Amino acid sequence: MFWYIEAFRHYLDFTGYTHRFAFWMFILVHSLITVLIVIIELATHNPGWLDDWYSLLTALPFCAIICRRLRDAGLPWWSLGVIFVPVIGILILIYFLCFPSQPSAELSRLGGSL
Repeated sequence: MFWYIEAFRHYLDFTGYTHRFAFWMFILVHSLITVLIVIIELATHNPGWLDDWYSLLTALPFCAIICRRLRDAGLPWWSLGVIFVPVIGILILIYFLCFPSQPSAELSRLGGSL
């Protein structure tokens, strides 16, 4: 839960770095909350407004953490545009998000330089 809250604390930081573990922990908690909301909506015969509001609430932190993760993997932020490729774009983005951290990102995170 710490990584989920941490993503919301840095929801406007598109220039930093997010390491792989923090990113996937955010995705895990986000997915669990989404599943819980869907279960609640199905149990109460809700038309889906709760899920829509949750998606709007998390859209900016979600985009920010993806941009920071791409930077940590050594890719430019505009690599996020690959999701617009029909059919396989999201799979390519997931592949990019699985890349390990780059040494230059590690040094920058620690305050050093090459």
